Amino acid sequence: MLQGEIKKFKITDINNEGEGIVRLGDERFVVFVPDALPEEEVTCRIVQAKKNYATAKVIERHNDSSIRIKPLCPVYGKCGGCQLQHIDYTSQLKLKTKTVFDAIKRIGGVPDPSINNCIPSPSQWGYRNKASLPVQSDRREKFLAGFYKNRSHDIVPFTGCPVLLPKLESNVISLIKDLKEAGLEGWNDKSNHLMGFIRHLVFRTAKFTDHSLCGVVAGRSADRDEARQLKNIAAGHSDDLRGMVFNKNFSKGNFIWGDEFSSIYGETVMQEVLGKYRFNFEISSFFQINSEQAHALYKYASTMAAGGSPKNILELYSGAGTLTAFLSDKAKHVTAVEEWPQASKYLKINAELNGLDNITGHSGSAEDISEALSDEKFDTVVLDPPRTGCDPRVIASIIKISPQKIVYVSCGPATLARDIKSLISNGYAIKTIQPFDMFPQTGHVETVVLMSRTSGDK
Repeated sequence: MLQGEIKKFKITDINNEGEGIVRLGDERFVVFVPDALPEEEVTCRIVQAKKNYATAKVIERHNDSSIRIKPLCPVYGKCGGCQLQHIDYTSQLKLKTKTVFDAIKRIGGVPDPSINNCIPSPSQWGYRNKASLPVQSDRREKFLAGFYKNRSHDIVPFTGCPVLLPKLESNVISLIKDLKEAGLEGWNDKSNHLMGFIRHLVFRTAKFTDHSLCGVVAGRSADRDEARQLKNIAAGHSDDLRGMVFNKNFSKGNFIWGDEFSSIYGETVMQEVLGKYRFNFEISSFFQINSEQAHALYKYASTMAAGGSPKNILELYSGAGTLTAFLSDKAKHVTAVEEWPQASKYLKINAELNGLDNITGHSGSAEDISEALSDEKFDTVVLDPPRTGCDPRVIASIIKISPQKIVYVSCGPATLARDIKSLISNGYAIKTIQPFDMFPQTGHVETVVLMSRTSGDK
């Protein structure tokens, strides 16, 4: 198969990126076809050809799949934020269940894993409580804010986004307009030409309290005129915006936040309510982006952890203490660990806010704290790591602690499977695997896995 070649295929499968799949040559060669779905016959041009796979671009689609629907977003296919808007929601859920199944089987080494059906999100649209938008400038545009194109750092200008909470979407549109009209400048990092001002805009709105914050991430300090403009803009949005925060990030990496935070206007803290609990957090604190589904997931995960009436729970990667509160309801004591300072300081604050006196918070890395606590007795370990999964030191500490149960919450099926494989080889067995659709219209899936010790006692 050669680049530029014209081919006709019948799509037989789909991956979690929403790409159609064709398997050739005893299924050893795979062709990935964006915007093509199972059942569809397509004429394609080969864009890239490698030894074991190729990518192709649809020239003509000869029929429509039974799962194809019209995307709601006018820039779907250009913007890289969503991958599955062209697929009906029932099929999205089946795909996410399959994604977890394939990862646990292929990477985790479990021959035929039993996966519960993915639990649907209460809202398929208008659910997302956070938007992070890169801001750029070039010769044509001084202030260009939006989401990245798929597999690119080119920006699709923001005109609206149907997965955002309506108030959040409104805040993003109006603030971008005002920042642009004020003559403020975006960031230019192409060809190491590091100059400009605003690198990112981060917006958050709480689903159940309506609290909203905006974060302005800049590549340098604001001069007096820029600081005055930002303050006036934030003040002009005081009816919709609780506060605006300034963050300086001088690094050349892709991580959004720098270490220095300051208030531009108003409050720096917002609050969300999940069930009977209230949680304070800052613009950069970790908080699940789908508040309705987060409530369901936390109830489920805490119920899994509560079986057997655990006395002591160790929770790693605890964020601002959201899942921690649900865990504390059924345990004698919860030891919670979080590294990011803008989240870890709220472990104690949120425990006090909710009248919880059985939580001890530790500020530090999961690697260091889990090693330091590995000689203590914990009945259950609960962990919710980033998409990269757990460092081997964390897995080693859990094995040394030897809890009766492990509840692993994950947003990355591949790294979840990798870590599960290590735990299985050290005496643990999978009891339940429950996917949750935390991110409708995207290929991402959240999963809660319950494991129990099968051999040996501490």
